[in-house]
Amino acid sequence: MKSIFVEINKSMVTFGYSAAGVRAIGASLLLSCAISASAVDLVTPDEANRSQQAPPVVEAQSSAPDPLAPLIAVVDPQAIGKALKNPFRMEIDFKTSDGARLDFSTFKAYYGAFKIDITERLLKEATRTDSGLRLSNVNVPSGSHKIILRIKDDQSRMGERELYFKVE
Repeated sequence: MKSIFVEINKSMVTFGYSAAGVRAIGASLLLSCAISASAVDLVTPDEANRSQQAPPVVEAQSSAPDPLAPLIAVVDPQAIGKALKNPFRMEIDFKTSDGARLDFSTFKAYYGAFKIDITERLLKEATRTDSGLRLSNVNVPSGSHKIILRIKDDQSRMGERELYFKVE
């Protein structure tokens, strides 16, 4: 199994300046830490708005899902059926079968009705765990949302999971 979680990276910078310069740099570093501690915007308000206003689309499935494909489970938030409050944590676990290994290079995340590829921004903030990906401090605009997660195993079997959730 694999999971999803967001971690904030902190860096320390040392400068040699006068006392006034050090105070100015210190203030800048505090401001940058405060900014980096803010929630991660997985989806922009514009993307959410366009997706929520799109007419419903019925998609035909070309074939039945492979029963041996990786399974994708939402570990956190456990109450994904209830409205979430920003910021929230998200953890996704992946489970393979038949001795297969996950191919993380094939992981994809798509948002909303237009399937906007949010893979890079999600992975940029995610921490890879032994069983998946973990994000913390996730921020998504208020409203109803859909994220499609896909991943393949080393035998090219693709698992897919659609996450539907609401944010207050």
